[in-house]
Order: sequence, then structure tokens, then C-alpha cells
Amino acid sequence: MRQAIQRIAFCALLSAAGMFPVFAADLPAGFVRLADVDRTIRQDIRYARTDNFLRRKAAGYDAPVCILTVRAAEALSGVQKAIAAEGLTLVVFDCYRPARAVSDMGEWTGEGGPPDPQWYPAVKRKDLIAKGYIGELSTHSRGSTVDVAIARADRNTARNRPAVYQMPTRSISAPASTVSTR
Repeated sequence: MRQAIQRIAFCALLSAAGMFPVFAADLPAGFVRLADVDRTIRQDIRYARTDNFLRRKAAGYDAPVCILTVRAAEALSGVQKAIAAEGLTLVVFDCYRPARAVSDMGEWTGEGGPPDPQWYPAVKRKDLIAKGYIGELSTHSRGSTVDVAIARADRNTARNRPAVYQMPTRSISAPASTVSTR
């Protein structure tokens, strides 16, 4: 299990270039749909729907499809194979994020508003960037950053969703000793 988590952390650090909308048409060289590499990894791409902190579809998300660099998709597939024997599965929530979506999120915060009890209960909307909950730039736009969780494979993610969509009320980080460079 520890190796699986280390592989996920490594995968999140990979980088590649690319600026294109999330859709199911042709992709630039070096990018793939995760489902084409590993259909067993669950996808819950909420920015293509309305059940996210924006409460609407984010600009540039034309389909709920996880698009990644080949290297990132293959790394996730390796983790999936390693944890499947333990009855676990990966669930990806966000993969490649179009630059339009990043801009859209930034503009949305500028509209202001009170804290939202479901998504960001302790922060006013206009403060989400300044307090580090939303980035003005996103490493997701390179295609090798993913928001991912490990879930039990025998459970329906619709009933057992991790609370990753709630913005934390305090800083969350992993101790450096738990991340391997291998």
C-alpha cells in the first residue's frame, strides 16, 4: 500500500506541456484518455458537471473524461494493478485541466460571495485564491497532475465518495518522510 501511495505522489509530480479543452476528440501527441490505458480506474470528473464548488460546469470541460500524459496514465495504471489485489481501486477526480477552466475559476472567485457550507465553509469566495484554496495557475494544465483517491473496489463511488471536493479548513500535507523519490 505504501508503494502505491508513493507512486501516486510521484505521478503527481510529473510534468508535460499542453493547452487544450477536455473533450473526447483527437488529442495532441503524448496525451491519452486514461480509460484507453486502464478502464478499471474509476473516473468522477465533476468539473464537467454541476456537482462541484462552482455549482456549474467549468469552462473547457466538454466531457467527463480524464486526459493525461502517457507517462502519467501508465503510472496510474501501475498503481491500479498493485492495489487491485487488495480489493482497492483508484478514483480520479480531476486530470488535465484546460487553461480556460483555470481562468474561469479565477473569475468566479472575483464575483465574491459568502462561505458555502458544502464546499468552502470557512472562507469567503473572494478569498479562496489569496488563502491558497484555488490557484491562479494550475499544474493540472500540464496533464500530469491528478486528484486521486483510493477506494474499496466493491463499493459504488456514488455512495462512498471521499470528501475531496470540500475545501479543507486547515492546511493538509503529507510528512516529507512518507514521500519517496524512487
